[in-house]
Amino acid sequence: MATESELRQEIADERRQLTDAVESLRDEVGKTAERGKQIGAAVGALAATAIAVRTALRVRRLFRR
Repeated sequence: MATESELRQEIADERRQLTDAVESLRDEVGKTAERGKQIGAAVGALAATAIAVRTALRVRRLFRR
């Protein structure tokens, strides 16, 4: 049977492992959120470009008449 000090050591080791795992998960969540922001910015820029091109084509069509 494990002694009290051995049990305390095991608990401390497990606590460190859990702390490291939580930190790793937070890093991954942060990276995923950053990728999401970048994708959102790219989609927004693409939509703005499409609207600008569509508007320019309409204006061009109006002046051709």
